Amino acid sequence: MTYAGTRIEIRSFEPYYQQLKRILVKEIGSNHKEGDLLPSESELCRLYSVSRTVVRQAMGELEGEGLVLKVKGKGTYVTGRPLNTSFVQHSLGFYESMQRAGHTVGTRVITLQTEPCGAGLAKLLEIGVDEEVIHFDRVRSVDGVTVQVVRTVLPARLFPGLVELDMTDCSLYQVLADTYGVRPSTGHRAIDATALSSEDAHYLQATEGLPALRIESVTRSSEGVVFEYYVAVYRGHSFKFELDVSSP
Repeated sequence: MTYAGTRIEIRSFEPYYQQLKRILVKEIGSNHKEGDLLPSESELCRLYSVSRTVVRQAMGELEGEGLVLKVKGKGTYVTGRPLNTSFVQHSLGFYESMQRAGHTVGTRVITLQTEPCGAGLAKLLEIGVDEEVIHFDRVRSVDGVTVQVVRTVLPARLFPGLVELDMTDCSLYQVLADTYGVRPSTGHRAIDATALSSEDAHYLQATEGLPALRIESVTRSSEGVVFEYYVAVYRGHSFKFELDVSSP
């Protein structure tokens, strides 16, 4: 793992852990990709002739900066830089929020089909049991990196012909606005922590069990009609959500 000639300088005024951190940042940037497993603490101690305390300080700073992620019982993985988004607090969709922030967004469709609605979803969508709904599942990428799996359910009667459209690399909200005149107005979003399932890990090209963020959302139109329910799962290290708060 070490570069030729790269070592901890014992006569330097720079603390050992800072030297090690600098070496590891260079190593990660040059020879590792997101998801790679880094050497263990004991191996880093041996490679650089430093104590476990030095290694832990260096790795702790790297984790705090979002460059690595430590998973108990599995090791430390290389991550990408966190993406900063505030889309949770307003009615913009993921696609629009990322584009406004200057990112390139991609969409790969997994499922786009109609099915009868079960009782649980019917209650959330405020429709009748067995009414037709559209299941729209997709994987989203930002700047070429897969970051989100989102599973959306829409009342089929509101969006005739939607399942026939090519939704690759499209904004769902833009299509709903342009084609059906439906725009998001209000809703509710809840965020919780989870672990990547084997299916979501496959789609996100990540390791099963890694920390993830889960957002569940119900969205209403300006007429107060529920037109969308979705569950989105994000790589836990990839996003930092910002929420504005104010006094009542």
